[in-house]
Amino acid sequence: MSLLSALSLIMLIQACGDGPSYYRQAELTPPEPFDTTQAISDSTTEEGLTIYFIEEGDGLQDKKVEPRDEVYVRYTGRTEDGEAFDSSYRDSSQNPVRFRNLTPVPKTSPNGQQISPLVEGFRQGLIGMVEGEKRTLIIPPELGYGDPNQNYSGGDLEDETLRFDVELVVIL
Repeated sequence: MSLLSALSLIMLIQACGDGPSYYRQAELTPPEPFDTTQAISDSTTEEGLTIYFIEEGDGLQDKKVEPRDEVYVRYTGRTEDGEAFDSSYRDSSQNPVRFRNLTPVPKTSPNGQQISPLVEGFRQGLIGMVEGEKRTLIIPPELGYGDPNQNYSGGDLEDETLRFDVELVVIL
């Protein structure tokens, strides 16, 4: 075996070992929750979604989010005790996240259940927003990750009321 082949083999074996991984979980760095006591107004849908209108948008009032739109948003999802479980604010970045096609198009999970690509209450809460608008969405379990008695697959967030603070950055 040549010296070059031997060195290549050693490097390959070391690359497959239990050495350090360079994959790093992003750190959530969300801002403080929106103050719902200062909301302009609020409303609750028949399904139980509560929407607090925190700040009016500076976008065109006749250009509101519709179900087929693509949007960029900044958001943070929290549990009732205030713990952030998801956020567009990662590693001190304030870059918004892109969501495409806000229609409730279900996908099939590995166990055959129909699941939506977005939390239904989050999707509903985005509809009608204008650019620059800020809302707080209080999402009951039925519109969130589900009721464990209904065989939903929401993991640790099943049967949880969720809070999402959302800022609509742009409608594409």
